[in-house]
Amino acid sequence: MFQGKRRCVVGSAFLAIAVCITSGMVRAQGVPLYPDIVEQIAHLQIQNEHQREMLRFSTTHINIGDGPLQIRGGGQVAPCVIDGTAYAQCTYATQEVLDAAGNIVHSQLAGVAFFHPQHNHWHQSGVARFEVRKGTLDGPLVNNGVKITFCLVDTDQTDLVTKGSNRFYFDCNAELQGISVGWGDNYHQSTPLQELNITGIPEAVYYLTHLADPENHWKESNESNNFAWVKFSLRRQGANPKITILETSDCVSYACGSRSNP
Repeated sequence: MFQGKRRCVVGSAFLAIAVCITSGMVRAQGVPLYPDIVEQIAHLQIQNEHQREMLRFSTTHINIGDGPLQIRGGGQVAPCVIDGTAYAQCTYATQEVLDAAGNIVHSQLAGVAFFHPQHNHWHQSGVARFEVRKGTLDGPLVNNGVKITFCLVDTDQTDLVTKGSNRFYFDCNAELQGISVGWGDNYHQSTPLQELNITGIPEAVYYLTHLADPENHWKESNESNNFAWVKFSLRRQGANPKITILETSDCVSYACGSRSNP
């Protein structure tokens, strides 16, 4: 039997629909197994694109928690506008927390899901925020951006995964997406939005930072380890700027090893 209170969430201009959900509902009495998402940054390089200098980078969301990060879309659909772009099909996404038997023991709103017509699958809103700052982690802001992930799926294994285990989340067209325990969701530097414009910035030391779940959509066992950074120097010798990795935040097993362009 469902327990908990139902409440209606009314969308603003951001999402012009009203959806009734159950917040914090309990469907079973098992112990909730929460995910724990950490971030890794790798493979920094600068690309010149139409007279713009773009800092491109690969990133990975890694789940080191006790349970999967499971996000369900679907339900009532209506138009919405995200970061100035209009989408015809949008709905509220819901995080589902499981117990050891796979029962849903908690659910909550987890942002907005929208269908991308060019990519032909569902995206999640506000999954990460990237920033470039000069000198220190809290130095002057050079540029920032919010990443809307293509989808949440299992792509990379860590040593937390039992040998021979198959990935569970793999379909970007499914209403159920997520990251299993011990798996990572990787985005290569060539992926759209894995970039920040740093055209014309002077030679100096900079930090590229990566914050997962900046709008706090996900319930996790540890909310304090969603932040990662790479410290790098930029120099201008010749036509193209060069970067060198100086230091990184602590990383998780296989995802260590950021590289700079030659």
